[in-house]
Amino acid sequence: MAQILLRLVISLLLLQLSGCGSLFYWPEQGLRGTPDQIGLTYEDVHLVSKDGTKLHGWLLPTRDSEQPLGMIFFLHGNAENISTHFFALNWITRHGWEVFILDYRGFGLSEGQPGIAGVHQDAYAGLKWALQRAEQQNLPLVLLGQSIGATTAATLMSVAPEADQLAGVVLDSPFSGYRRIAREKLSESWLTWVFQYPLSWTISDRHSPERYIHQRPAVPLLIMHSCGDQVIPCQHGQRLYQLAAEPRFYLQDEDAAHIRMLAQLNWRHELLQWLQQL
Repeated sequence: MAQILLRLVISLLLLQLSGCGSLFYWPEQGLRGTPDQIGLTYEDVHLVSKDGTKLHGWLLPTRDSEQPLGMIFFLHGNAENISTHFFALNWITRHGWEVFILDYRGFGLSEGQPGIAGVHQDAYAGLKWALQRAEQQNLPLVLLGQSIGATTAATLMSVAPEADQLAGVVLDSPFSGYRRIAREKLSESWLTWVFQYPLSWTISDRHSPERYIHQRPAVPLLIMHSCGDQVIPCQHGQRLYQLAAEPRFYLQDEDAAHIRMLAQLNWRHELLQWLQQL
C-alpha cells in the first residue's frame, strides 16, 4: 500500500512539475468584482501577447485631479486574479500614482492557460503597453511585482530591451529561482523529501531571475521581504539583493506574513519615500 501511495505521489508531482505550470499558477477565471464597486474609477485594458493570446487588465487612475506623479505596472501573485490583487496597491492611487494591473493568461478575463514561459511573454507585452502609455503622459514608469509576480519582474527588468526606460523596479517577496523554490517545497513533506533534487530538475530554470539580475540596466531596484514569510523565505530576496548591482535597496520585516509588508503603514511610507526620490 505504501508503494502504491508513493508511486501516486511521484506521478502527480511529475505531472505538475513538467506540465503547464500548475505547480506555480492557480488562476481563477472570471472576476469577483470591479473597482467601481468600492468607488474607484478604472479603465479596461486589452492587449495581445506575442503568441496571440488576448490579455485583460485594469488601469486605475490617480484619485488626485492634478498631474499624476507616475505610473506603476503591477505584476500580481500566482492565484486568483486582478479582482482580488488590485486591493494590494489601490491605496497608492491616493498618493498620485496610477496603477496598471494585468492578468496573465488563464487568469480573470485573459485567454489561455498559464505556464512559466507564457506568463513571461504576457509580462513583456504589459511592459510595452505601460511604457507607451507612460510616455504619452510624460510619466515615469515603475515596475512592481509581488510573489511570483516579483520573480517575473526581476527577470523582465534584466532581459527586456526596453527595461532601461523604467524609472525603478520594486520586488515584493520574490523567489530567486523556479528550481530552487520547487526543491524547497518538495523538501517540506516526508513523502517528497527524498525526491526534492530529481523532481526539481524537471523544472526549467530558463526564466529564473538569479541567472539574469546581474545584467539588469542601472535602474534603481528596491527589494522588500519579510523573514516572517512562510511561503517564500526571505533568503530568496536577500540572494537577489546580493546578486544585483547598484543602485539597489533592501527593506526587511521580521514578522509580516507573505506579501503583507505593504499592508502596514510604515512600509507604505517607506515605499512612497523611495518613489519620491526617483
